[in-house]
Parts: sequence; structure tokens; C-alpha cells
Amino acid sequence: MEEDPDAGKNYIFAKGICLDKIFWVFLISALLGDIIETIYCRIVGGEWMSRSSVLYGPFSIVWGIGAVVLTLVLSRFAHKADRYIFVIGALLGGVYEYVCSVFTEIVFGTVFWDYSHMMFNIGGRTNLLYMGFWGILSVVWIKIIYPRLSSGIEKIPPLTGKILTWILVVFMACNSLISAMAVVRYTERKDGIAADNIVEEFLDATYQDELIERVWPNMVITEK
Repeated sequence: MEEDPDAGKNYIFAKGICLDKIFWVFLISALLGDIIETIYCRIVGGEWMSRSSVLYGPFSIVWGIGAVVLTLVLSRFAHKADRYIFVIGALLGGVYEYVCSVFTEIVFGTVFWDYSHMMFNIGGRTNLLYMGFWGILSVVWIKIIYPRLSSGIEKIPPLTGKILTWILVVFMACNSLISAMAVVRYTERKDGIAADNIVEEFLDATYQDELIERVWPNMVITEK
């Protein structure tokens, strides 16, 4: 068999739904989701408020993972009528938001949002209004946004794309890890637990309460 000298030239970065494509969907959605939510809070609440999930950079992990979930689940229904995608997206979004709320409360002992004051809420973790928003977003995402986003990602030069992907994977992994550790230490400090090793001392000195509360202004520590 002879090698095709043009094989490398025809290679498309992150073609189809693959790990590279999923990561870029996550990263871009996390960034745009944070920006959109920040502007929304400014318009509705009249103040600029951090909506980031991590300490470094405007990235909302909830938005990023949500976009990945919508992509993986709804891609097979892209040919369906909008009403079907709306219903599936609404249910998926409600379940996703509920699970995220339970996860953060169990793992970190914190609550980042509470809809108890809103009508038709489900345990304060999600509500029918936002489920409707998820449904609308699902239709717009799978019919309009994702096809264009996917096409744009695939235009990244292959070598550049691979290098950037690994750099950003390492950055986001470290960013998420240090953010989680900082939140754990914050809750421990509130419980009066003193640092007993060099890592916890570093976290206490670097990520003090004022910083944590500025990055996550809506975070509430649950009672044990």
C-alpha cells in the first residue's frame, strides 16, 4: 500500500463529535455563558456580579457542561420538529440543574442558587420557568448555534488546535481543582477548622474569605 501524500493536508481538526470538539464546546460555552449571565444580572439586578465557577477566568462550568450535555443528547434529534426538541431540552435542563445543585451541596456543603422564592420551583433547585428557558435554548442551540460553532472549531489549523487543546485542558483542570480546594477550605474556616498542613495554609493565605465571597457572591453554606 502506498501512503497518500495529501492525507495530512485533508485532516480536519475536531471533525464530528469527538473529544476535541466536546472540549472546545465546553470551553467556549463556559466563557460565553458566564458573560451572558453577568450581563443579565446587570440588567435585571442593576449590579455587576461575578458568575464564574472558577477562580481564574470568566468560565461557568455549569454552562459549559450543560452545552456538552445538550450537544451529546440533542444531536440525534436535530432533524425533529422544534416542539420535540423543546420538550426534551426542558426536561433535560431541569434534571441537569437539579443534579448540579445536589452535587455541590453534597460535595462542597454549599448552595450556589436557590429558587425557593419562585413559583413552581422543584425543591428550590430548579423551576418550570427556567426549564422553559432550557427548552428554548435547546432549540436555538441544536438548530442554529451548534452547527455554526462546530464549523468554526473545525477551521482551526490541526497542529494549532491540538497544542491549544492540551494547554487549555491542563489549565482548566488545574483551575477547577484549585477552585474546589479553595471552596472546601472556605467552608472549613467557617466551621472553625484550622489549617493543619502546608497546602491548607497556602489556601488560607491566598484565597481568603473576601476573595471567595467576591467570586461566588450567591454561595451559601448549608447546615450540617
